Amino acid sequence: MDGAVVRTDRSTVSVLDASDGHEVWSYSRDRDLCGVTGGWSRLVTVYRGPKGCGEATSFNVATGQYVDTRSALAPDEVSTFRSLDHVGILGGDRVELWRSDLVRTVEVGHQEVTVNAGSQPTDGCRFTSALTRKKVLAVAIDCPGDTDGDRTVSLLNADPEESGTPEITHDFTVPEGSELVAVGQEAALIYVPGNGVRAKDADDEEGSRFQVLRTDGSFGQYPADPADPAFATAAQTADLPHHMTWFDGRRLIAFGPTDLDPRFSVPALGTGAAMGGRLLLPVTDGIAVVDWADGKTEKVIPVDRGDWDGPVTLRVQGSTVIEQRGGTLVGLASS
Repeated sequence: MDGAVVRTDRSTVSVLDASDGHEVWSYSRDRDLCGVTGGWSRLVTVYRGPKGCGEATSFNVATGQYVDTRSALAPDEVSTFRSLDHVGILGGDRVELWRSDLVRTVEVGHQEVTVNAGSQPTDGCRFTSALTRKKVLAVAIDCPGDTDGDRTVSLLNADPEESGTPEITHDFTVPEGSELVAVGQEAALIYVPGNGVRAKDADDEEGSRFQVLRTDGSFGQYPADPADPAFATAAQTADLPHHMTWFDGRRLIAFGPTDLDPRFSVPALGTGAAMGGRLLLPVTDGIAVVDWADGKTEKVIPVDRGDWDGPVTLRVQGSTVIEQRGGTLVGLASS
């Protein structure tokens, strides 16, 4: 994030210089940190207050200077997500998006105070995943009226006329266990676990597969290798210059940014990042240098991770490669 690395603990956010790891600035409160996200050269913190995880503050990421704040009712547990245009929080019973000044653009789901009767048809539903891009907000939900384990994926306007009255573009009934893994300007992509065996072809309705759900109500389908169940329900996504990617617990899968079709997959330990016209990807033996045009590995740079054998998230800040291994951040630079 603008040459900085963000480190968090229970109540403190620290911004570190990527080149040498020294602390540039930090912010701490006597409350639990619910999540951290960013955009617009700003760092956005979300803390738990008396009204839930609804106390948000944004800072200039380079200087730590305060920019904006908001305080509102929110669920007690949330996760954050973002696009170039919005940041958002996902809770069990609601989803909301904020613009750069932290003013809410849309809320979907439970409202503590109902302003317009009937404006929230998903009140009482459980939200399982959410992603946004440009003017599209996609949410996956389980509602009391769903039958046979089916789930609903709704595509909504990210900037409706009234923030408390969602504007639904299209609702899709999708198979049990489906989760959002990517979103484009006119479609969303879900992973369907199915029977845990890769679908034979685009017409296979039983196997593991991807479904592209478009704002015009149409959809397409592609076979998918079975994902690790733990990662299918907690999507790890990252954007590249020419692709959107999802780590399924076993491999990184790249999708076209417009049609969301799968382009390639590479065995990996986590999400990667672009550097020097290539994709850098954490793998068992080190960092794979991958041609993002076809997904072919050109070479692997050895990295000694000691006894760490869990997931690894890789980011590039300036000329430094940052690996997150559990709760540990490690900076790697060429010698």
